[in-house]
Amino acid sequence: MGMPQILESTPRIRPTPAPATNSIGAFLFDVDGVLADTARLHEAAWRRLAIREGLSLDTDTARSLRGLSRSDSLRRVLGQRRVTQHRFNELMEQKNCDYLRQVEQLTPTDVLPGSSELLEELPGFGIRVAAVSASCNARPVLDRLGLLDRFAAVVDGTDDVSTTGHRFLSASAVLRVEPSRCVVVEDSTTGAAAARQFGMKCLGLGDATALCMATMVFESLRGVDARSLLRWLTRTPH
Repeated sequence: MGMPQILESTPRIRPTPAPATNSIGAFLFDVDGVLADTARLHEAAWRRLAIREGLSLDTDTARSLRGLSRSDSLRRVLGQRRVTQHRFNELMEQKNCDYLRQVEQLTPTDVLPGSSELLEELPGFGIRVAAVSASCNARPVLDRLGLLDRFAAVVDGTDDVSTTGHRFLSASAVLRVEPSRCVVVEDSTTGAAAARQFGMKCLGLGDATALCMATMVFESLRGVDARSLLRWLTRTPH
């Protein structure tokens, strides 16, 4: 497959609305770490839980939680420790309450640079957009950020979908766009791998080495305009 293309952000140019002239029909945006820096809020909540429980949570393990469900994350945090199902559920609830207290402080100013502008531009090119997240709190987060009404669909941890990849497929089905015509925007290795597994292109945000499964990688969406992005993606094979 080779390494992904690594592109620097380009100056944003406001496009003239035009019908889609390419094979891309939808963008599926992860929420945590893509639309807002809520990944750090999740990590902080997991670290506080680990401290309370006398557990060690190293940096690599903490970063590996990105893109995982709450239950899968807790299993990694617990490591070799075994707890009853009742205690397991209690710990998940404690972490979630801690995280939600932080979410209540979010405002539209917390939207990551470039995200809101790209969401505004894509429909002008006939592109549909969905939010896809393993988190059960994606809708409250999007609401606090003022972005909820930007999406034609939201598929998250509250839906009866078992894995990240299947959430992408579910969003594709809801939008009525074939998986091969979808672009996933992700910051996690788990999400990037899942997108490619199901034949979707992936725009990775963050470290290019970690996101080696992505089609192309940007440090962020700052200055990335829709017209240029679509041109790059349509010229890049799966």
